Amino acid sequence: MPCGEELSGKGFYYSAHFHRIPQICANLYRRQVQTAKLDGILKMRLILASLSKARADLLCAAGYSFDQKPSGIDERPIQRGESPADYVQSLAEDKARKVAADHPEAFTLAADTVLVCGSHITGKPSDMEDAVRMLCKLTGETHRLLTGICIIPPSSNGTAKALTGVDVAFVTLRAMTEDRIRSHVQAAKPLEYAGAYALQKQGVILIERMEGDPNTVIGLPMTLTERLLRQAGYVNP
Repeated sequence: MPCGEELSGKGFYYSAHFHRIPQICANLYRRQVQTAKLDGILKMRLILASLSKARADLLCAAGYSFDQKPSGIDERPIQRGESPADYVQSLAEDKARKVAADHPEAFTLAADTVLVCGSHITGKPSDMEDAVRMLCKLTGETHRLLTGICIIPPSSNGTAKALTGVDVAFVTLRAMTEDRIRSHVQAAKPLEYAGAYALQKQGVILIERMEGDPNTVIGLPMTLTERLLRQAGYVNP
């Protein structure tokens, strides 16, 4: 029977495609769901709660698109009895919470890095002389660099449960004279970095040995960061 032929003169038409309507509807529904999922992925927004060029470069190299928003948080001193790992994780979460409160629709990523030599935590140098002093203490010694990561998923008010983690790397600096250290500080001007050196700013020439992820030393361990992003539900478009 031809498609659309009238039956019994009563105005009823038979179509050879009527039996396919359920399948057509199901396929249409699947396409709509797939489109919605794709739209959701494309609309996912990632914010790096830092103006750090080094961290931004690592995210870019891994193929992520993101915005940068500084947290403006003043880093507090470590509390009595607080471990370096808990301390750096807490600082990262403070930064993430601050930015997430202003951008609750986004995934917010924050990080913080501290250097620990013995039982002493070393932050960023206050000036060039402080940088020289720090490196004079670190030269020839092995120390730890801890980077804490925090990710806040989207929520209605930026108070979603945080996903956090800490990665550790061990670094031994070469034995150097004070004159050699002063020359390095003048050339690298490493005032933005814990311990007054950075792999990406000539600091690699100071290092004798390193154990762990170099990205942890730079300030954003990507293996840990990407695992936490997946757990938070972020899909990189």
